[in-house]
Amino acid sequence: MTYEPADAVAFRVRLLTNPGERQDVDYKASIAFSNDDSLSLNLVRHIQGMANAGGGWLVIGFIETDDNGLIPDPTHTNAICSSYDPTPVSQIVDSTLARSQRIRFNIYLEVNPTTGLQHPIIRVFGFERLPYICRSDRSASDNGQLVLRQGVVYFRRPGAETAPISTPQDWEDLINLCVRLRRDDFLNEFRELFERMLSEPQTPPQPAEQGLHGHRLLCTDRR
Repeated sequence: MTYEPADAVAFRVRLLTNPGERQDVDYKASIAFSNDDSLSLNLVRHIQGMANAGGGWLVIGFIETDDNGLIPDPTHTNAICSSYDPTPVSQIVDSTLARSQRIRFNIYLEVNPTTGLQHPIIRVFGFERLPYICRSDRSASDNGQLVLRQGVVYFRRPGAETAPISTPQDWEDLINLCVRLRRDDFLNEFRELFERMLSEPQTPPQPAEQGLHGHRLLCTDRR
């Protein structure tokens, strides 16, 4: 998803005032980020899955209603919002990935005009060349639940579900995304090469060497 900078704030505010889940937008209850409890590790899993599906948005501080709607979480506070410091969140996310991998994401703190409270909004960017792989098993400190599993590629499915890659449709969606990214890389490289060729000065062909009277010099073998 790409948005012009002038529209970015307005778009993020609309995520708060007109909530609605889809494949690239997910809403989570109000939780303080605390490294290794079940809620925080599940959020890390969702970040991995969204990055492997091409990117998207995670909005913190909303709960589902009985009719599958979304409303601001009544337990949400600005103190919870302040726990989403980009540096420690990034460190935890990166520690769950295969070595040398890093997920790029931004955390915005936007005010909900309806409640006057700030909400963390996480913009997750998709992978550029290779999908993200979970580095090791991680169990939650509060309930012992195994949340992250070593070697798993998590994926955000169209039905707003994050799960390990396991079905033929999962693989087809991921492979199609990889092919599209590689194709875009090739087209960009070709475009840059073509532009360099056009920008280089063209050297005109040199005329053949001529003699004193304007005639070409010929080498003859007289024996």
